Amino acid sequence: MIPFYAEELGNINTLRVTLSTKPTCDVAESLEIIDNVMLLNGETIADLSSVDVVTSADDLVVARATDTIEDGLIPWEVKLSLVQKPNLLRSQQTDVKEWWTSKQLLEQTSHKQICCKHCDQALIDASVDYKIKDLPSEHWYELVECWICHETKPEEHRSRMRPILARANLLLVGTTYFLIHPENIVTDSIEVDTIVANRVNWDRGTLTKWIAVNCSNCKNSIGEGQYCIENDEKQLLAVKLYKFCIRVQPTLSEQPTFTDFFVSDLVNIAKIHATHRFLIQGQQSQQTYVLIWLFNWDTNIIYNNGYSEQNEEHTLRRERVIKVIYLDCTKEDEHSQKYLKLWLNDKSTDRLIYPDSVCSDLVNELNQSSLVQPPYMRKINHPAMIFTQNFSIGFIKRSA
Repeated sequence: MIPFYAEELGNINTLRVTLSTKPTCDVAESLEIIDNVMLLNGETIADLSSVDVVTSADDLVVARATDTIEDGLIPWEVKLSLVQKPNLLRSQQTDVKEWWTSKQLLEQTSHKQICCKHCDQALIDASVDYKIKDLPSEHWYELVECWICHETKPEEHRSRMRPILARANLLLVGTTYFLIHPENIVTDSIEVDTIVANRVNWDRGTLTKWIAVNCSNCKNSIGEGQYCIENDEKQLLAVKLYKFCIRVQPTLSEQPTFTDFFVSDLVNIAKIHATHRFLIQGQQSQQTYVLIWLFNWDTNIIYNNGYSEQNEEHTLRRERVIKVIYLDCTKEDEHSQKYLKLWLNDKSTDRLIYPDSVCSDLVNELNQSSLVQPPYMRKINHPAMIFTQNFSIGFIKRSA
């Protein structure tokens, strides 16, 4: 099996392929493209039709990728023209799929129940016939603020602007969570995370605070509660249940993972704040797990796992992904601490906070995704990129 990795460069309609062979093989002399099949000395390397990619060899370019030998093999770079146009327009590549919208929930005729994903404990009162409405964009308040600042009398608009509050028997649907009134939460089904709650300083900031809440049965994180202090006691005003921590019953046809919701956060924040740098932090531990630079938020890669050390079936695969430059900060070495400090001092860096368990899984997925590439492509060390020296290159899967 010849290791194979390729990336579709839609902006220039090119398929850039990397494959590695023994030093005795001259790929420039031996490579053929016949009926969209890549052959080397008559042996099939990749049938691109099997992954719905059509290429042309009219402008074929073959060259050594590097002068080094990796694991006894020489990497070669092959460039082919893509015949078909990209499926999505440039303007559509920033659109992300919405999961579990109000429309999907309303299609269910029976009573709905939301349960903890880990232990199936019921979280809301299923006997209620809920009204279901979609929330506006997560950053709607910022957008309105930008708009009314150009009005002749902006104070008139500001006086009418109010935060969206949870209401009894109303299920508000956000991009990554459900907003629910405490009256509709099953008694004693959730509990405040004491570690997070003990860090809250009630003497500073707003009168209400969003604090992590856990399932009372299995103690796993399920969302956040909005609390205020009344008569020296914490009062619960609203609950956000993270969609990636819960299960909706009856079961919906689509079952997204945390990665799907993470993609929504990345792309939406990048569009609103015009930022491409993200710091991913654990909710309970406050540990920074990974630094992420959004490099290309919509591309396709093709690979056969030939570069991976895993003993998997070497089937050709094509995946729609976000390409990122990232630094694993879980090792807590001098290099990661240096860049963590650099990014923390950069105002253009956005901080995303999630339960520690999904942060850890995200780092593992990024490290695994990097392995589909040849070793020389897994790190970035360009001297001009001072913010990403010795960072890794990885991929986050996007839904089709």
